[in-house]
Amino acid sequence: MHETGHICLGHLEMQDRFPNAELRNLSFDLELNQYIDETWLPGSAGTNKDFKAKWEPVAKQLEEKLKAEEITYNQYKKEMLKIPARGVLIKDYSELKLELKAGTKYYYDKLQEGADKKKQEGSSGCQALDDMLDQMEANKPTICDHSSWKEFEGLSESEKKLMRAQVEFQLREVSEQLIKSRGTIPSEMSEIIKMLNHKEPPKFDWKGYLRNFIGGSTKTYVKKTRRKESKRFKDSPGQRVLTQKHVLLGVDTSGSVSNSELTEFLQEMCHINRTGTEITVVQFDAAISNISKFNHRKADNYTIHGRGGTNFTPFCDYYNQHYRKFCCAVIFTDGEAPAPDNKPRGRVLWAHSTKSKINEDLPGTKIKLEL
Repeated sequence: MHETGHICLGHLEMQDRFPNAELRNLSFDLELNQYIDETWLPGSAGTNKDFKAKWEPVAKQLEEKLKAEEITYNQYKKEMLKIPARGVLIKDYSELKLELKAGTKYYYDKLQEGADKKKQEGSSGCQALDDMLDQMEANKPTICDHSSWKEFEGLSESEKKLMRAQVEFQLREVSEQLIKSRGTIPSEMSEIIKMLNHKEPPKFDWKGYLRNFIGGSTKTYVKKTRRKESKRFKDSPGQRVLTQKHVLLGVDTSGSVSNSELTEFLQEMCHINRTGTEITVVQFDAAISNISKFNHRKADNYTIHGRGGTNFTPFCDYYNQHYRKFCCAVIFTDGEAPAPDNKPRGRVLWAHSTKSKINEDLPGTKIKLEL
């Protein structure tokens, strides 16, 4: 349950967010073990003080026997392994006054504060943390050792996204099976699954905006509808003639755009596509890095290219060459670059992220996505 929980909470792909590996591993376990029945965790009976009082004398006695050569090292190691480990329990860190179920970053920051205090004053003010820091400094193995996670370090953003998408897919599949069999989902996991199924509402009225730009490229197709009866065949559905707009989307993938902003752009792209709009996406930084069709149903596997400097001119050059194919262009950006050398020949909307400021020098209509 403990190891599976690490996967469900996304700990494998967030390792590079926390530079201190030991404190990172401890914060992962502090967060996760709150979701597990305490009685299932090793050495959980009683307080940390009681645990140390019972087992520290045993460990010291074995060390003395080893020094006196009364036992061999292999015998010492075998006996030491019989001493139970105590799991990472938040109650052992009560001196730090930690909030419950507050997330990995919160616990990492609190542990880092304690580690800094110990370095300056000789003690963090929390015995459990002092003991853990001493073990780490002496390079002794700890209960929260995650050395087997090495192969997941240094993953690219696309690899992390693929791994996360597969985990989320499995979570949804298992939850659906449990619901069908009238089983119960743990409350903590049900909250995570609710978040997975939650879709952010659009931060702009894309349907209304695109309605104003019927000109340009459109496709016509016929759809059957029960609301309108066929004139030729009684009791048969009639037909509606519909048009599909074609929009050119520019996505600023430069290094100044954060991962959260790229996620925001991707969500808005999905909303545009769901309005029945055909989308061609041009990813660019200082140059165009990728041009492809976009389908919101495959958004979980969407790959980001680029991540260099920012230059709007290459995108505007492409739009000016092909503007008759599109009803308009929408550029998602943080606005952190000078205006392009050439003005767009067709309709254009500069959609700035919620974290950015509108760049008033950009030609055309400018908006900021609202929270």
